Amino acid sequence: MKDGTPLVLVLFASLLTCWWFAPTTAEWLALALMICAGIPHGSFDLRVAEAKWKHAPFSRRTILITYLLSVFGMAGLCVFAPLIGLSLFIIISAIHFSEGEISASAAPSALLGSTIGISAILLPIGLHPQQAQAYMSYFVPQSIFVTIEGTLIIASHITAYLLGLILVVLLLRGSNRDTTETFQRLTCLCAWVVLPPLSGFAVWFIGRHSRQHLAACHALFTRGRFQIPMDFILISLLAILGLLPFALRFDFSRLEELFAASICLIAGLTLPHMVVSHRMKE
Repeated sequence: MKDGTPLVLVLFASLLTCWWFAPTTAEWLALALMICAGIPHGSFDLRVAEAKWKHAPFSRRTILITYLLSVFGMAGLCVFAPLIGLSLFIIISAIHFSEGEISASAAPSALLGSTIGISAILLPIGLHPQQAQAYMSYFVPQSIFVTIEGTLIIASHITAYLLGLILVVLLLRGSNRDTTETFQRLTCLCAWVVLPPLSGFAVWFIGRHSRQHLAACHALFTRGRFQIPMDFILISLLAILGLLPFALRFDFSRLEELFAASICLIAGLTLPHMVVSHRMKE
């Protein structure tokens, strides 16, 4: 799991092929991957929290209760105050994604890492605004999206162009480890540009962000290369099944509504996950 280049390439090639022949199917597949393979990447959080705060004056029960309250609170905010919830979720995600990209580099660069983390959110939306607006219709009224659409498009095109130029230069000049990271990032950039929003985001979210976090946790908490702890499996299943209650409010037969339900769940899980994983390697 140390070199995720094959995974990034397989995801990109598979979703690209699927999109070429059946665009809607590619988006369903991408969302399914984010739910089934992306959500579980936070299933080591309890172990990370215990290791991180083992000398703190609060118990495992306190950590668990606080974690769950954060999940329910953030998810509830997205359901009942969608625009506020999504805005907060985007800010949290941008910080969390940027930190992950900074720590993933052999020679950490705060500017480049932050740009990648923000681009993972900005480019799938700004480069594909019509599809993105349909996905976010539950959270962002069309009247509001129209007012910011032009700015999103301009910012996305400028960011994509400059980021592509920087990554190509780094790819030509980098060391072996730097070249691997840069090539993965360049592949993700191509996915954000070419593929529709969910497919493009899934290449990066699964191929880099989730894989890197799982690799770090696997190195910390497991011994065998292929060993999978039972608590990780159980927590992953519970987290995925957490989507089911949202069926009371959303129609899962429609891609846009399943996406909205997924965002509510993932937003709830991301808030405590960001706190727990902050500076995790240290």
